Amino acid sequence: MSTSRRTVAFLVLSLTGGVVFQVAYIRFVYLGDTARALDISIQEYGNVTSVFGAVAVVMYFVGGWFADRFSPKRLIVVALVGTGAVDLYLATVPGVAGIVVAHVLFAVFGMGLYWSALVKSIGMLGSPDQQGRLFGFLEGTRGLASTVVGFVGSAVVAAAVVASDGVLTLMRLFGVLCFVFAVLVAVLVRQDEAERQAAARQTVTLGELLSAARNRYTWLIGGTIMAMYCFYTLLGYLTPLLQNGFGVAAAAVGVIGVIRTYVFQFVAGPVGGILADKATRSTPRYIRLMFVVAGAAALAFLLLPHRPALIGVAFAITIVLCFAVFSARGVYWATVGEVGVPAVQRGGVIGLASGLAYLPDAFLPSVGAWWVGDPANGVAEQGGGFTALFAFLIGAAVVGFVLTTLTLRQSRRPGTLPSASTASTASTTERPSWTSATSPSTSSRSTGA
Repeated sequence: MSTSRRTVAFLVLSLTGGVVFQVAYIRFVYLGDTARALDISIQEYGNVTSVFGAVAVVMYFVGGWFADRFSPKRLIVVALVGTGAVDLYLATVPGVAGIVVAHVLFAVFGMGLYWSALVKSIGMLGSPDQQGRLFGFLEGTRGLASTVVGFVGSAVVAAAVVASDGVLTLMRLFGVLCFVFAVLVAVLVRQDEAERQAAARQTVTLGELLSAARNRYTWLIGGTIMAMYCFYTLLGYLTPLLQNGFGVAAAAVGVIGVIRTYVFQFVAGPVGGILADKATRSTPRYIRLMFVVAGAAALAFLLLPHRPALIGVAFAITIVLCFAVFSARGVYWATVGEVGVPAVQRGGVIGLASGLAYLPDAFLPSVGAWWVGDPANGVAEQGGGFTALFAFLIGAAVVGFVLTTLTLRQSRRPGTLPSASTASTASTTERPSWTSATSPSTSSRSTGA
């Protein structure tokens, strides 16, 4: 394949990441407005997204199997068409049962078919010594595309007479964009069968998982990421706080949500990587520092009175919190290589650690919705409200601090790393860590290797 064809294929494939997950994760920008658009409460929406998260965890593993047995290009096309159809279906407001089905399909198409196929497709576009650059640019391009699309979406919602109607229009727009990119992938992306067969394997075998379960770093790294992912999952629930507690208008909340969710995706991640390399000279040490910063931000929110006059302070705390979360996201899988997990074990370690790391998606949206309530529909905060939410995040920061400290201590001890012989049941095929089953919302497989 010529260089120009590879460049075009890379750009098209990367840009698909800016649209395929938009509706599935639209709650991060428009939580309350989306719930009202779908004619459900925030609690019901939280329950639905928890179902989505639970199915997604399973699909991460299934996705590798699909990517190894079918054409990645065809899987991406099917996933885009399927996601576009689900976007349009969800915009019809199909009732609670239909909304649940839509989110299950989001997980099947997005995590089961699309993500591993995308990773494999990107890997096929370069030689082994080009993988870091390819996946680094993939993350940057996805982040930039998401930011542009996000700001366009904010304009659409702001222009609508009723914000919830604007959200439905946005869903239709994303659905159409998925169809457009499906056509672009089908026409412009070329994949050679020999390259596909030679590409890195995506499947995580049972033997690899069993071997990983005996590796202490699986639990330390997985637990660390899970603690930080609690912050990421609950970021979307700052929207009701900003709207109802500090009086931010819906249009401004949309812009803040785009900055919080997408701008930091491609800004904070690279900055975090540089700081981890140059300043702390250790990924676990840098992540530990970010737990301190994130915990301090949660404590500040816990103590800050909910008054419109303090919106500037609230926004500043939000910026600090988002930087800590997203800069840690950009580097936390780098710990796998830094502590010296043997290459033959990395696929299993990252696969099992991923299952642990992203468990909050299966329950925290529902719990978060219960905490914040739904004031627009007369539902008050429950279980302590935002006090409980920020107290929970402070606890997550403490857990993350302890786990990163243990990781640092373990990595300094001679002879603590498992030998490659313990992975005798695992495949002997070396697999870069970016091919593991990680979440599309974190995108860390590309930046952590």
